[in-house]
Amino acid sequence: MIGRAIALLLGLAFVVSLPLTVLALSWGRVLFSPEQMTDILAAELVDSGALQRAAVEAFLQRSGPEGDTNPEAGSLDFLDRQQLDRLVETLFPPEWVHDQMRANVEILYAWIDSDLAQPAFRLDIQPLKERLQAGGAQELVTVIVDSWPVCSAEQIQQLEREMVVGGELPSITCEPPEPLRSRLINSGTELLLDRSRSLPSSSPLSGEALATEDQQGLTAFKRGLRFLRELSDVGWMLPTSLLGLIVALAVRSWPALLRWWGAPLSGAGLSSFITLLISRGIIDQARASESMRSVSGGFFEPILQNVICQLLDIAGGRMFGMALL
Repeated sequence: MIGRAIALLLGLAFVVSLPLTVLALSWGRVLFSPEQMTDILAAELVDSGALQRAAVEAFLQRSGPEGDTNPEAGSLDFLDRQQLDRLVETLFPPEWVHDQMRANVEILYAWIDSDLAQPAFRLDIQPLKERLQAGGAQELVTVIVDSWPVCSAEQIQQLEREMVVGGELPSITCEPPEPLRSRLINSGTELLLDRSRSLPSSSPLSGEALATEDQQGLTAFKRGLRFLRELSDVGWMLPTSLLGLIVALAVRSWPALLRWWGAPLSGAGLSSFITLLISRGIIDQARASESMRSVSGGFFEPILQNVICQLLDIAGGRMFGMALL
């Protein structure tokens, strides 16, 4: 009689523990899979073009030192979306995005096990520099010049006076006729190549130093990821052990086995659906938290929200299937 009472308590513990274990397993299989996370992030960034545009902004800086206006800033203002997308696709193909995501996913996993305040995400712009040196610079300048309005007679005269004085571009942005057009493109190409040689090979994506409150929230977020990883690795042992103890304490026949296993499994399936709904609400709250935004330093925030939605669908679908079983 005591054995059956203990088995009943173990069955209740199984009903509670199995949904939590299934939830951790569903999320852990996605969050801690470098290949799957890389594919999800790369697909999102390729579709949005956000990472490529950030790299273009990092390279073609619109501001000079100490916030002064860059004299060449207006040269990009005439590019329409189609022309900009063409440049982005040429300089930053999808393979580059995938490589960036793989490297930064590894940085994220290393940060989880480290004592760093925040993940040191970086953007590798060395491939951009290599493509510019291999002919991309002239193509980029040509597309920019082609986007400019046609020069007037007065502007052509001004270009002839200003053309390539001290290695600088003219102060006006218009497309002149040949041979001024070719001279302008060649000057812009040389200027762009000179700048590319002085740029670092990578650019940090992490934001500024976090406030104390944000740092505490980020530390708690890191601990939560560690706990989730450990639970997804070994958490399945708890409900499995509970079923084994139930068999040892209460099962003496095949019908009893079906009864003592069937009832806890049915209860665990029902509670799994409830756990799934509760977990989605908790994750929705976490998405709006300062800790989540501070992980990316502001750069990945819009993309991160879309990625979380995808992860919810994937992990939620897996848990739903397990709950049905």
